[in-house]
Amino acid sequence: MDHRARAFGVRAYSLHPGSINGTDLGREAPMELFIQMGTHDKEGNIIPEVEQRLKTIPQGAATTVWCATSPSLNEIGGVYCEDADIADLDNGDIDHHFDDPSSLRGVMPYSVDVANAQRLWALSEEMTGIKFPVV
Repeated sequence: MDHRARAFGVRAYSLHPGSINGTDLGREAPMELFIQMGTHDKEGNIIPEVEQRLKTIPQGAATTVWCATSPSLNEIGGVYCEDADIADLDNGDIDHHFDDPSSLRGVMPYSVDVANAQRLWALSEEMTGIKFPVV
């Protein structure tokens, strides 16, 4: 989107708000998954140390607001953002642990690959039946 629309003054960003407490976004996931990830105990209660590391809803909204308003992004688009910054590229050197939400960061190289973006764009147009031919 950023590549196609920047000539018209439109910039696009992808972002991850972080692991946020109090949103109920995981309500459809089976509790067994959270237990397996190590975020909840066998009774289905969130582990207190994990809960303490979760963002608040305003903290989770901060990256979205930052992307929409930050002058540091005026000449940059098409990037993946987290924690009110452009995310680091994860070439397998970031150690991820589900019980430590702050370690769930970075963007995988396939996510910012131009060929993948083109395939996703074409597939999205095909699936929705909506063409956006701006180049």
